[in-house]
Parts: sequence; C-alpha cells; structure tokens
Amino acid sequence: MSLLIKAGIAKLSELEIDTDKDWQAKGISNIKEIALGMGIGDVAQHDGARLVKLSPGQAHHVLTSEGPGKLVVWAPGGTYFYRYFPVTVYLAHSQAKVSPDKSHGKSIAMSTSNRQAHVDAPADFIRRLVPSITLADAEAVVTVAKTGDKSAPVATALVLKKLVEGVVADDGGVQTNETAAAQSPAANDMTLLPLAPAVDDAYYFGFSRPWNLLWLNVGTAGVGTWILVWEYWNGAAWAALADVVDDTTAFTMAGTRKVDFTRPGDWVPATILTMSLYWIRARVSSFTGMTTQPLGTQAWCEARV
Repeated sequence: MSLLIKAGIAKLSELEIDTDKDWQAKGISNIKEIALGMGIGDVAQHDGARLVKLSPGQAHHVLTSEGPGKLVVWAPGGTYFYRYFPVTVYLAHSQAKVSPDKSHGKSIAMSTSNRQAHVDAPADFIRRLVPSITLADAEAVVTVAKTGDKSAPVATALVLKKLVEGVVADDGGVQTNETAAAQSPAANDMTLLPLAPAVDDAYYFGFSRPWNLLWLNVGTAGVGTWILVWEYWNGAAWAALADVVDDTTAFTMAGTRKVDFTRPGDWVPATILTMSLYWIRARVSSFTGMTTQPLGTQAWCEARV
C-alpha cells in the first residue's frame, strides 16, 4: 500500500491509495486482496508471509490460539476433556420430614479440638440427600429438570468433538490406512493428497455414528491448482454433500480448520479397509499442477444434536 500525495490536496478524501503495490520489505502486502474478499464477520491474520482471511466460525465457538507459530482458529470453548456437559441431577430423600425429637451427645476432651463425625450419630438422626446424575451420550437430547418439578424437563443440545475413528488415503485406487496418523498430534503425517494427484484420488474421514462437522489440522498447506468435491456414501454410490463450507480451501490453508456440511438423511455406513463407518471423502475432480504437497497433522469429527 502506498500514498500518492499530490500538490494542492487539502482533504483526506483526495488521497489516492495504491493497494496493489507489494511492500513485502515494509511488512505490507495483499491488502487489496484481503479487503475485497472480506465479508461480514471475517477477520484477518498473518500466516508468517502475508495476510489471510479467517471466515466466521460456528455459532458460540470462540477464537482459539493453537500456540506460538500457528494460526488462530474457531473452536468450542476449552478443550474436549475440560468442557462442561449438561446433565440431569435429581436429589432424592427417603423421608419427607425428619423427626426433631432425637438428640445425640458424646463426651469430648475440653482441652483439645474435637469434631464429631456424622458417622457417630444414630442411623435415624441424620438424613442425607442422595444425588442421581445422568450424562447422555453424544446422540441423546439431555433433559434438565426444573427446580422442584421433574415432570417438566427443559431440552438442551449436546455437542461432542472426538478424534476421527477412520482415515484412508486413496492414491490411484491403492488405499492406505492413516487412522493412527490422524489421531496422533505428530505433525505432517497425513498425506491429504499424493505427490502426483490424479482425478478420483481421494482422502476419507470416518466416524461410528452420523456427524456434522470435520475439524482438520493442516500442517502443511498445499500449493497448486486442483478442485476437491466432498462426498458421502448413500448405500449405492458416492454423492455430493450439501451446504459444504470448506475452510481448508481444498487443503491449501494451514492450521486447524473446519469442513461443515448438512448431515445427509440417506447416509449409511460403508466398509473401507475393514472399517465400517459413516464416511465422507475429499475427491480430486480436477488437477492442473502442484508445487507443495498438502499434509495433515490431526483430525476430529463433531456430532451436534
């Protein structure tokens, strides 16, 4: 970006700004590209070389740091094992009323601190409330009773994000199980595309129940020209997923990014390399050339209810 100052300029609105100029040495570049591509809710961040756009995340997700040297991403608040889950809690009591006509005493030394444990008291002297807690699984709607009224539950949604349960790379019909690589945080051990991709090469992600959202940590962003289509198995053929939002931009954007889609109504499990799962795949539908192979680090499936 540069400012062209002409003689006689008296107002800021008369300044001409050259947003096409590459000022890499000054830390400024591609501002026009980012500005023209920005929409409502988009934010810009630096990927180490230039500005990149981050599109709005899923509702109620938060902007999350992946650590030094990595791009920020939209993700559920907290980490998977430290998030709160909605539960049903009821407090039961064996008696509606506790009789007040009982007493209990015990001699204690006056010179020492002595606290009487409730276990010393007669069985019918102390009444305890016994909590009953139920945690629903990922596909169940959780009900939370209103205070004092179990008959009128309030329905709440449950969202679970878990590591993928199956990952397969397909290079010219030769399939390789990369599930362990996708579940491990080791960097760049997922071959998202072959070194020399061809049409119909694909990368598969599977989970044991229908799901809604793929989270993919792209360790190395691919550089080149190709088109991916996202598909699912309907029991007879691979069909296009609806309403796909691919924030990886066909594996060309680094960092943890999401691929969102509408859960198909006719989605059925398929068996790939002995794994019977609900699969989606990113299939190459067009390829021109590649200078950097895209590699993945880790992947998660998210089921929203």
